[in-house]
Formats: sequence, C-alpha cells, structure tokens
Amino acid sequence: MKLAILSTLLAGTAAFAPAQTTPSTTALSATRAVSKAAPKKAAAKEAPKKKKISFNLPKSSGAEAPPGLVGALPPVGFFDPAGFAAKASPEELARYRDVEIMHGRFAQLAVLGFIIPEKCAYDGSFGDDFLAPTGRALEAINTDPIWLALTLGVISVLETLRLLETEPGNRADARIEALGWRPKTESEFVNYQVRELQQGRLAMLAFAGEVAQELVNEKPLLVNLQDSGFVSF
Repeated sequence: MKLAILSTLLAGTAAFAPAQTTPSTTALSATRAVSKAAPKKAAAKEAPKKKKISFNLPKSSGAEAPPGLVGALPPVGFFDPAGFAAKASPEELARYRDVEIMHGRFAQLAVLGFIIPEKCAYDGSFGDDFLAPTGRALEAINTDPIWLALTLGVISVLETLRLLETEPGNRADARIEALGWRPKTESEFVNYQVRELQQGRLAMLAFAGEVAQELVNEKPLLVNLQDSGFVSF
C-alpha cells in the first residue's frame, strides 16, 4: 500500500517537471534550411536581368559628322543620340538633313506667325474681333478659319512646287543664289549652313514653347513677355 501511494506521488511530481524539448522537423523548416544552404550563384541566376539601353552618344565633343554633312558643334559634337545616322544609308541621311532644314525654316516662319498677328491684335489693326477674345494666335483656328485655310493652302502649293522642281538629296535648295547671298568662299558657306541649322533647331523649340505657354495660361505671347519684363510696348 505504501509502495502504491509513493508511486502515485512520484507520478504527480513528474507531471510538473519541465518537459525535454527535441527539435522537430517540418516541411517548412526543411525548405528554409535548403534555401539557406543554397549557394548564392543559384540566386543570382534566378534574378531577372535588366536591359541596358545604349545610345549612340559621341565619345567627345570632337565627334565628326558623316561626310557631306555639317552640324558637329561642341560640346555635343555630331548630335545623334538615337543612332539614326549610323543606321541610315547615304540617301536616307541626305533626306533626314533636307527634312531637318525644311522643318527649321517653317519653324522660323511659325515663330513670326505667332508674334506678328498677336501684335496686330494688340494694336487693333484688324478690328476688335481679330483674334478675339484672348488675342492669342491660336484663336485664329476659331475666329479666322478662312485666313488659316488660305495660309495652309499657300504652303501646300509651295511645297508641291518644291518637290516637283527638286531631286532627292537636294530638296532644301531654295533657288536664291541668284540674289547674291551665297558666300564666295566654301568655308564661309559652311558657316552659313551651320547658322541656318542652329537657327532652325532653336526655332522648332521656340515654336513648341510658344504653343505650350499659351495653352497653359491662355495669354498672348507678347503679354507673357511683357509680364516677364523681356519687352515693353
């Protein structure tokens, strides 16, 4: 009897004793162990590779233009970031230059086409309803569609005649050498070509800026310049 009671007490005491914990393995812990033990090279292979986009930027400011083309100026040299010149044939390259020159010439006229009508509207030269109500050149689309159509019609006729009378690679020939504007030396003529390119590129940016500015604040260009302190009239 005493032995039975002693056995019962020992069993009850053992119930309050700290249980020994043994590490248990599960599928999750096994996966973690495998991933920790995996080499770093395997992880590097699984990582997605980023695509590198390279542009055909000139290596130095002295990058030279392809033969027959001018326009390589410091600090960018011959500016061709998208590599069009490298991919184009000589005929395509000549066409690109003709297109650039003509876009530049039209942009220079377009800049004046903003300033002169807005100045006329400001002075009331064509009545109070000219470019009304804001006085912006963009109002011509709504208030003077006939003049706009006539302007585009004249440009279309002139462009058609130019395409009929010129050949590919010589589309930019304005046929004005008879006026005596061509320089006598070849080096000076190259300088003239570079100036026209630079002025045309600047005019394209300027025309885009004119349109963007008037769309943002709905004020005429001359009013914006006057508010900024650039001009006064």
